Amino acid sequence: MDSLRACLIQSFLFSTLLFSGFTIKAQSKNTLSYFLETAKTNSPVLNDFNNQMMSNRIDSLKLRATYGFIVTGEGTAGYAPNIKGWGYDNALTNGQSLFAGVRVAKEFISRNNLNTRLAGINASIAQVLAQKNISIQTLNKQITDQYIATYASQQQYNVSKEIIHLLDQEDIVLKKLTQAAVFKQADYLTFKVTLQQNQLTLEQQKADWQNNYSLLKYLSGIVDDTFEPVEKPLFSETLNPASFDQSIYAKAFQADSLKLANNAEIIQYDYKPKITAFSDSGYQSSFTTTPYKNFGMSVGIGVTIPIYDGHQKKMLLQQNQLSLQTRRKYLEQTQRQYQQQILQITNQIEQYDRMIKTANQQIIYAKTLVEANAKQLPTGDVRMVDFILSINNLLSLKGNIIQYTTILFNLKNQLQYLIIQ
Repeated sequence: MDSLRACLIQSFLFSTLLFSGFTIKAQSKNTLSYFLETAKTNSPVLNDFNNQMMSNRIDSLKLRATYGFIVTGEGTAGYAPNIKGWGYDNALTNGQSLFAGVRVAKEFISRNNLNTRLAGINASIAQVLAQKNISIQTLNKQITDQYIATYASQQQYNVSKEIIHLLDQEDIVLKKLTQAAVFKQADYLTFKVTLQQNQLTLEQQKADWQNNYSLLKYLSGIVDDTFEPVEKPLFSETLNPASFDQSIYAKAFQADSLKLANNAEIIQYDYKPKITAFSDSGYQSSFTTTPYKNFGMSVGIGVTIPIYDGHQKKMLLQQNQLSLQTRRKYLEQTQRQYQQQILQITNQIEQYDRMIKTANQQIIYAKTLVEANAKQLPTGDVRMVDFILSINNLLSLKGNIIQYTTILFNLKNQLQYLIIQ
């Protein structure tokens, strides 16, 4: 009996944990982090960058193979007829010839030369990685912007539902009082028009929320037609952007500069002498005498020494230097913009924090006024115009808070994902 009870308890606990896991998983689909991760997974641009880095790594293997031993199989056969003295000179062609063999060749390159070329490929990988990180930052900001817009329209929709709930409750009381001739029919009609206007606004805000939600899913690469409330976007209380030297932009400039410096070194190596050794072995014969003895081999060496190319080397190095100077100017401008954006956004965040605190204090009095007017409206102690005005004031204050909060979220998003155009 005890063992049966233990099994039942264990089964219950397992089912509870399993159900909780599914619940957490389902809830996680309404968070900012879910949309960010999904967008990165579905992004073809990020996939392209990953493939580019993989391709560059393959280039590194290809480069090592290029300067290794190259083995090729070769075969040629030729026949030059000479009829009654007409035809190619047999002294040159031997009439017919056959070659079949294996050729091995290798270009000799210094270790420093090879390492420089490999470093160039690594610099290309670093460039692609830097661009990928900038693309991730841009994508994160874009998705977060749309998530904030979705959450803001959701909050506006919720406020309208709250006001309509209040008006619906008041409508029940006022309708009975109007039917009993205690409440003026004109005042009740004014109230009814206000209620219907708010109901129409609610439908419009619902459409806005669903439209923003659909756009969020579209940007994230999600195919889904369900609409569930999203959670509040979370940001760190104290956002500390990285110093410019540690930012993705500085790293991108560093990668570009290393690539340009590496290109200059490769240009120098391209104008150094090149030595190539080769060897072949097989069968080569003209079939004139003892063709069965024409198996053999040969070895050779080739040297290429650059002498004059119209000063192309000098011009290539000048172009490379100009590119370096251009990058430095862009770096200086980007650094100034980066620092100025941090100062500007930080100042705006402080301003909107203060505005939200002030609006939250005002809304306490606006709620109290609406509640007091709602109680006194049926008795005639408060005019319908004053009641509607207090409702509109409450709506306006709540709308302002949503607007200020949305701007604050957007500012924090800009500070978290600084984008320099």
